[in-house]
Amino acid sequence: MADHALPGATKGEKGGERSRIGRGALIGLAPLFLFLLVFLVGPIWVNLIESLKEPGGSQGLQQYLRIFGDSYYLTVIGQTLLFGLGVTVVCILLGYPLGYAIARAQGAAKAVLILVVVTPLMVNVVVRSFGWMVILGGSGALNAGLVALGLPKLELMYNWTGVTIAMVHVLLPFMVLSIASTLETLDRRIEEAAMVLGAPPAQVFYYVTLPLSLEGIVTGAILVFTLAIGSFVTVLLLGKTATMVLPLLIYQQLTVSSDWPFAAAMGITLLVLVSFVLWLQSWLRGVSAARGER
Repeated sequence: MADHALPGATKGEKGGERSRIGRGALIGLAPLFLFLLVFLVGPIWVNLIESLKEPGGSQGLQQYLRIFGDSYYLTVIGQTLLFGLGVTVVCILLGYPLGYAIARAQGAAKAVLILVVVTPLMVNVVVRSFGWMVILGGSGALNAGLVALGLPKLELMYNWTGVTIAMVHVLLPFMVLSIASTLETLDRRIEEAAMVLGAPPAQVFYYVTLPLSLEGIVTGAILVFTLAIGSFVTVLLLGKTATMVLPLLIYQQLTVSSDWPFAAAMGITLLVLVSFVLWLQSWLRGVSAARGER
């Protein structure tokens, strides 16, 4: 087989050229590796070492045994996962129609829809949370409107309902944009071919459009879930202690109890949970792809 890399060059010269290119790439990527080492790997390593500290000054797994040996902390972990799952499901149900509308819209209508969706991301999370407190509070705008209509008030503050509403408002743009970007890449001729063959619009959507857009749904779900179970400010302001999740418990251990090793162990536990979810998603995608090849 002819070698067309460098006419007239020997194998040794070509090997030296590749080596120089490799060294140049490593030198160019060195600042990125250094940044990740200092600001990502470093803090995780410090937290891991801190989480292994025990009262006697030795190192061990006592902090993790406290977490997984106490039903209260296990309940908080379960609530955190269920909260993330609930927010993700609601974002999918609301985000798919919006993403579909954006993908199918044209011109000014599309620009307006995108602006409406991304506007919440332009507002500070604290301001956004206080805005929801004004709307959902006992004397807030929503209950004032219900009272004016002769309807009973709703208790939407300091419970899971209010926190979920506010969190969906925060994270919905991630789901919408993920789905819209996937739908925009779909070949419309596939849907047209299904309609030509006699499939009604509902079947075209269920058997063609929805399966082809699953990649966007999965991507959006990963973003929303990981951000939801790691959220703190919105849960603190709208839920207080009535909606206890792992990030809020970590905050309490740091500021109230000053138990840094236990807080670090909770942080590592949260990181492991997120990593497991990402691994599970990757594994399921691989299984699905293997079945599709069959």
